[in-house]
Amino acid sequence: MHSYHFIINKHSRNSQKVLKKLLVLLPKHKVEYKFLITESIEQLDTLLEQLRSTMPKTDIFVVVGGDGSLNQFITFYTKHGFKNPIGYIPAGSGNDFARANTIPFDTEEALLHLFSIKEKEERSIIIATQNNTTHFAVNSIGFGIDGLIGQLLESKGKKEKMGAPSYMLSIFSGFAKQEKFSLTLTIGTHSYEFNSVQLALVANHPSFGGGIYIAPDASGKDDQLEVVIADNVSPKNLLSILRKLLINQTHKSHPKIHSFKSKEMTIHINSGQYAQKDGEVFHQDEYDYHFQTKQLPFWI
Repeated sequence: MHSYHFIINKHSRNSQKVLKKLLVLLPKHKVEYKFLITESIEQLDTLLEQLRSTMPKTDIFVVVGGDGSLNQFITFYTKHGFKNPIGYIPAGSGNDFARANTIPFDTEEALLHLFSIKEKEERSIIIATQNNTTHFAVNSIGFGIDGLIGQLLESKGKKEKMGAPSYMLSIFSGFAKQEKFSLTLTIGTHSYEFNSVQLALVANHPSFGGGIYIAPDASGKDDQLEVVIADNVSPKNLLSILRKLLINQTHKSHPKIHSFKSKEMTIHINSGQYAQKDGEVFHQDEYDYHFQTKQLPFWI
């Protein structure tokens, strides 16, 4: 019989509320479980390093937190070479991974869903490499407006309240502040040049920003990545694109929106831009990233 190891990010939104619920709910089920509560990224890294040689291969990790917490866990899980299945109970602001995989947001329902799973399933994650730097993502990695919005929300202390409504409102301020940049996308032997880019998003799941279906054809099940690029969008274009996006997700038919799907691709951006990976903001002066998928075992 396997045991469940609940990984809880103490500082993730609602994680303490979820933990209190789990303390009441779990004793009602005939399962073995442990709580592993972390207070920092460094502590999570150390914890997984210690578990690497002692955790039975049949045991299951269960990440409790938001998309950012899941991202951090996946990073160190991969670093330490685990093969154990990964379960998930959402406790964040956006919860796009849970949304894409039909995991209930309600803690009790999510727990029942977890215990109903009979076998692991492969899901792909995003790996982006640049020289000696590697970034992981379960949902998306975005450059331009996407990263800038995340930075604006963080600077105003609003990230904890982020969801689709607040993200949509921030798009207008992000659009006004975002400078256009040049981008080269390479897929196989084909290269595509864009000179007035405002957004470039590499997605593994349909939604970002807490339920905005920017990449409706993306899926963690098909081992493919979808890149969506917004190039030379005017204010009038923006209103048209958002209307299509919100009504029926037909925004990709707009001539200013370009999308591609592939298992591997390279993106080169020769200017400094804010970026995000699963909602966590980072910034570099230049990007030359190779993107590819990697399949991991999930218990979802």
